[in-house]
Amino acid sequence: MNKEPERELFVLGLLRRQAHSPYAIDKVLRDHLPLYWQFRRGNVYQLVERLYDAGYLTRRTAAARRGPHESKTVYRLSSVGETRFRELLHRVITDVQSSDTALETAFVLLGQLPRSEALTLMLERMREIEGHERRLKRIFGDATARGGAGYFAAAHAYHRARSEHRFLEDAMRRLQDRGWQPQWVHDDGPITSATREPR
Repeated sequence: MNKEPERELFVLGLLRRQAHSPYAIDKVLRDHLPLYWQFRRGNVYQLVERLYDAGYLTRRTAAARRGPHESKTVYRLSSVGETRFRELLHRVITDVQSSDTALETAFVLLGQLPRSEALTLMLERMREIEGHERRLKRIFGDATARGGAGYFAAAHAYHRARSEHRFLEDAMRRLQDRGWQPQWVHDDGPITSATREPR
C-alpha cells in the first residue's frame, strides 16, 4: 500500500467524509483521473479490502438503490484509519520528494483539517524545503559555475525549490487570513468540470 501513497490517501480521505461502496469509490476515482492523470486505477476493490484487513476501515450493509442486489457493503474510516490518514497526510506533505500527484492529493485533503492543523503541516513542509535548499547548495554549489547538463540539473533543482518556497509563503498567508473564506472543510471544490478534458 506504500508504493502509491496517493491512492491510499485518496481513499482514506474519501471515506473519512462519507461511507461508500467500492463501486462508488471506483467511480469517484475515475472522476478524478482527468485532474490527477498519473493515478493508476489498479483494483480499487482489492485496495479497499487491504485497507479493511489492516483495520483502517469499518464496513456495514446498506440498502442498494439500484442494481440486481437489495443490499451493498459500504466502508467508512475507523479510528485506526483516522490515525493512518493523518500519518500519511503528514508524511506526504513533509517529504520533499513526494510525487506531484501524491502532493496535490494531500493538498486537496488539507481541507478536511482545521486551519490551524493545516498551517502546522505547511510550516513543517517549509522547514523541510529550507533544509533541502541548504543540501542543494552543499551538493551543487554555484549552478552558473557548472557546465552543460550540470548547470541544467542544478538550476532546475534550485528553481523548483524556490518556486515551492514562494507557494508555501502564499499558502500560509491565506491560511492565516481569517478574511479568506474558501468554504474550508465542508467543500473542497467540484470533482469534475464540463470543460476539463482527460489527458
